[in-house]
Amino acid sequence: MDAQRAKARPGPRRPLAALLLAAPLLCAGCGRPPARGPAARRVEPRVRAVLEAHVAAARPAASAEGSVPLLLVADAAPSEPAPAKGPPGATPPPEVAVSAAVPFAPGALRDIRLIRLRDGRGAAVPLRAKPLAVWPGDRSIRSALLVVRAGLAPGERAIYTLDFGAPPPASPSQRADRPAPGAPEAPRLGQSPLPSQASPAAVLDESLLPNPDGPITAVLPPSWYAASQVCGPQLPAIDDRRFPGFESGIERALARMTPAYDAYGVSCAGAHRTYYDGPHALYQRFLRNGDAARYRRARAEAVWYRQHELRFSPDRRLAVHVCEREDWTPAAPLSWQVLRRMLGQGMLDDYLLTGDPAAREAVLAMGEALRLNLPALTGGKEDVLRATERNMAWAMMTLSSYYALDPRPELLAALRGLADRTVAWQRQGASGAFEHDLHRADPSECERGPRGGSPFMTALLVDALMDYRALTGDPRVRGVVARAAGWLAERAITSDRRALRYLWGCETDAYDDSGTADLNLLIVPVFGAAYALTGDPRWIDVGDALADVGVKEMWVKQPKHWNQAMRAFGRYLGYRAALAAPATAGRLSAGR
Repeated sequence: MDAQRAKARPGPRRPLAALLLAAPLLCAGCGRPPARGPAARRVEPRVRAVLEAHVAAARPAASAEGSVPLLLVADAAPSEPAPAKGPPGATPPPEVAVSAAVPFAPGALRDIRLIRLRDGRGAAVPLRAKPLAVWPGDRSIRSALLVVRAGLAPGERAIYTLDFGAPPPASPSQRADRPAPGAPEAPRLGQSPLPSQASPAAVLDESLLPNPDGPITAVLPPSWYAASQVCGPQLPAIDDRRFPGFESGIERALARMTPAYDAYGVSCAGAHRTYYDGPHALYQRFLRNGDAARYRRARAEAVWYRQHELRFSPDRRLAVHVCEREDWTPAAPLSWQVLRRMLGQGMLDDYLLTGDPAAREAVLAMGEALRLNLPALTGGKEDVLRATERNMAWAMMTLSSYYALDPRPELLAALRGLADRTVAWQRQGASGAFEHDLHRADPSECERGPRGGSPFMTALLVDALMDYRALTGDPRVRGVVARAAGWLAERAITSDRRALRYLWGCETDAYDDSGTADLNLLIVPVFGAAYALTGDPRWIDVGDALADVGVKEMWVKQPKHWNQAMRAFGRYLGYRAALAAPATAGRLSAGR
């Protein structure tokens, strides 16, 4: 346990509804929870001003399937105000390639050619596109890369409309760039733009490359990201009325962190910058807010990780963390510290949300290194993956990310093999925990504990299992998660019921104190997942009570602890959002 965290700590908008309605939810389980507390924190003023100014014009006209506003922001110089409109004949800003990775919920889109784009006046915009990934269950598109050309001056913004699904009916004589006869020249403020008739479909281009770090960023509303389930169930931050203290606290902590988050570097011995998957945590933050600044920050962290923390084989087929021995081969088990530094989730996020081929390369190379290493990890003197829940969790996350981009039968077999081992592991005990020797996992934290468990490491494993279930639909996950939640709520909780024990089953230290209640934010997603899978609302009651304490005791002064708090709490909020649609409870079909 970190010495700093072991120290005792003292105890105890108005929403842009119109814009959010413009992004229709694609699943009932991603709806808005009942309002139970004060309003969420405000959207940063520069984002609110733009959205409110354009929200009426951005609301899409009805189409056969669906539409969503796409906000283009020339944020290369965000401190500069948007320039005044130039005089007639003034030279327009040069056009550049603008790319956007647009996620879709399972079953929402099956043909990339059924995507169309309109500008703010409703005029069709030429568009090239290609699928980035599919949902393995039904082979529908999970994320699509779109590239357009646009010219915006620094600080300028524009709202386009993305239509998807069946093309609108049109007469063959009507041109794609001309409004229907009798249509107005352009919408007035307060009107929806009228779609051009027979808007041209996206041109499939398998060689298409993204421009994720160009001068113009393209982002979608957070409600769209939440509904797409691309990185798990989410609730937009602006809709979080139950835990507004989390939203303000996590942002304030990142802004005031001293030394700053990005001042930290690579560490193979102590707490490192990307512990708990910094890129994933920062992308979760972006998805829940949907603004260009948070996108840039998450993107920068993903690039930094690849540049500083991954080491590729000469043929770039394998990749491991730089903390692994330079002479490592798959015949030797990866070290524990390396397993937790293989950030499959964060690299998958980066690919699905940018289309960067470097992110895909990292996911595939880390996944292949781990797949080839499985015999050494599980067949030696000890099963390394069952030595502690965390080892199995990171391995399953890495393989799930690999399978998400390359759904080959041999990868599915490897992934199911990990699930088989996990199910059998839990069934070997009667507690619901994944019991193991606590002293073997960390002698400094427990002198004797031959059959114990770690609540916070179990939370990581449940997160991995939900990723796995989203890809495979394995029905066994429901029982495994429910048993783990029961163990946490009934046996691993502290006597004051304010926290989960740091370790359970240690014979030399009961850990019956709530001094590590900040870990609650990492653990409560287990209860959210149990609710999503079983429909039993008591899991939300347990989760909310522990989350209230966790928000109050949130300790996020270093990257490790900020990542810990941020990486999964948005998922908990997404799980509990299904309370607003009880008819769908227990039928959640997508995690990551």
